[in-house]
Amino acid sequence: MLWVQALVFCGGLIYAAVDDLKTRTVCDIVCIIIAAAGLITISPASFLGALLAMAPFYLCAGLGLMGGGDWRLAAAVGFVLGFDRVITGLCLMAAALLFASFAMRVIPALRKSASAKQPLVPYFAVAFIPAYFL
Repeated sequence: MLWVQALVFCGGLIYAAVDDLKTRTVCDIVCIIIAAAGLITISPASFLGALLAMAPFYLCAGLGLMGGGDWRLAAAVGFVLGFDRVITGLCLMAAALLFASFAMRVIPALRKSASAKQPLVPYFAVAFIPAYFL
C-alpha cells in the first residue's frame, strides 16, 4: 500500500505544481487527495507534520503575502510526511527558494521574472518529493 501512497503523493504534487504554473491557483481537490493518501500511514506524527508544515504558510497568507491554497497544500503534504520529514522538506524548500532567487538575480535573462510573484507549489514538489523518500 505504500507504493499507492507514493504514487498519489508524488502525482498530486506534480499535478499541483504544473497547475500552479499555468493558473496560479491550487486546486482544493488535489489537497484532499494528497491528504487522503496520508490516511494509509496515519499516526500522531501526521497531525504534528500537518500543523508544522501549515503554520508558516498560514501566517503568510493571513498577512496577505501569499494565497490561501499554499497553506492548505502544505497541511496535506505535512499530513502525509509526518513531523520529521516535514522538517527535511522545509529545509530543502528553503534551499531551493534561495538558489532560485540567487539565479534570478545573477542571470540577466531571468532578472525580469525576479521582480514578479513566483508560484510556490513547484518548490513544494522539488522539496517534498525527495523528503518523502528520505
